[in-house]
Amino acid sequence: MSITLTTPRLLLQVEDSSKSPSVLEFYNYNRLLFERFEPTRPHNFYTIEYQTASMDAEYNNTINGKMIRYYIYLKNHPDCIIGAVNFSNIMHGPFSRASIGYKLDQRYHGNGYAFEACNAAIPEVLSNYKLHRLDARVSPENIPSIKLLERLGFVYEGIEYQGVEVNGFFQDHYMYGLISTIQ
Repeated sequence: MSITLTTPRLLLQVEDSSKSPSVLEFYNYNRLLFERFEPTRPHNFYTIEYQTASMDAEYNNTINGKMIRYYIYLKNHPDCIIGAVNFSNIMHGPFSRASIGYKLDQRYHGNGYAFEACNAAIPEVLSNYKLHRLDARVSPENIPSIKLLERLGFVYEGIEYQGVEVNGFFQDHYMYGLISTIQ
């Protein structure tokens, strides 16, 4: 599994906890946007201690093949995190799947960066983990994310009723799936 991917404009990089201050800054700057759509955060989420522990756990899970998160950088500004794309709940055997998630700094919306990053990471993960499918959950109110999933080839599969706790309330989410064409 490659821990670094490149696209024409982007660098995608698996990071360890040495990047915790940058990750915390990324989350703090985008807090209001992300909290509208993402699962309820622990009370200490916006602390360096939490981010360091979280990144240590993510890195260990990446090494053990359970998940992978690529942080997104502009090639011409490789010291500033502008987003992330992650694959979690990686399962093999008869379930052969993972869940995809992504986020992009609000200052960089509308430039195609999320599509470019996901489009690079998806075949890498499907191929190297030998996965059959990817799942995605998305709030019905998150129209840009729905459009991104559809542009990436994901297909709407239905509603997961009260499947994700967001801001203290369980909310319905659309379910999307992508079947691998990589042999």
